[in-house]
Amino acid sequence: MLDSSAAIYANEDGQVLFEEINPGNSVKGKLVFDIPADKKLTSLELHDSMFSGGVTVALR
Repeated sequence: MLDSSAAIYANEDGQVLFEEINPGNSVKGKLVFDIPADKKLTSLELHDSMFSGGVTVALR
């Protein structure tokens, strides 16, 4: 689950989570998630809304 309070502290300006990203534009920032200690993530599935098909992003 995304930890929005921690993400605000992780990003210097605190605005990354609230910026609207228009097609063709990009934004950089840190997303902070609460993950159980016994789990290792290899990818995330991101959605722009609960109705979108989403996209899978590989993690390094």
